[in-house]
Amino acid sequence: MKATVQRGARGFSATFILYPLAFFCVFGGVARADEFSKVSHHSVRMFSYGLLTIETRVGDITIEGWDEPRLEIEAEKVVRAKSEQAAKPLYERLQISLEGQDKNVLLRTLYPPRRLWRPFHGESKLSVNYRIHMPYDANLDIKSVDGDISIRGLVGTQRVRLSYGDVEIRVPDVYHLRQLRAHTLLGYVQSDLHGEDSAGFSKGLSYWNAGGTQNIDIRVRMGGIFVYNAD
Repeated sequence: MKATVQRGARGFSATFILYPLAFFCVFGGVARADEFSKVSHHSVRMFSYGLLTIETRVGDITIEGWDEPRLEIEAEKVVRAKSEQAAKPLYERLQISLEGQDKNVLLRTLYPPRRLWRPFHGESKLSVNYRIHMPYDANLDIKSVDGDISIRGLVGTQRVRLSYGDVEIRVPDVYHLRQLRAHTLLGYVQSDLHGEDSAGFSKGLSYWNAGGTQNIDIRVRMGGIFVYNAD
């Protein structure tokens, strides 16, 4: 595993919803700190039709399918601090856990234990962005709290649970898509499968093709869902 450290501000895509976490960061004083990042790389063997499970809290996730029997992960820890020296101990508060191989792989972001009287104290200063390559015909299960998720080039089953942020999925072959179920409690949905394009409360997407094999299930609390044919 190798790691590099870089300093700079990271841009986030704008959405029409002001998420609670973003409100806190702007008006709670965290935004006055600088951003520092540390990148590490992780790899494990993974077979076709295996399952990658991701459990994380804050940060963006970008996933692409490829024709290789392994999982490659670039993890970027991003911390907000007054100086590079102050940022160093914050990196250690975030741990990347990668367990299993072959048919079942679990990727988790481990945060410091929460205190009962201040359960979310300091978490807005800590995030991890993942850039992942995995077998194109493997399955995927993601659970995250805040961040944008982008998936392309996968033909396996996909299940995404996100509280705040946008989910974008590029379907490699719409004729192999069996079922799409997507719902956002408050947000925006857009797809070229049936020409969906709407915003507001309780918006969803659905698609059914009895001859297909791929199932996609997306649930977002506040944010957008975008599903497109990769062609």
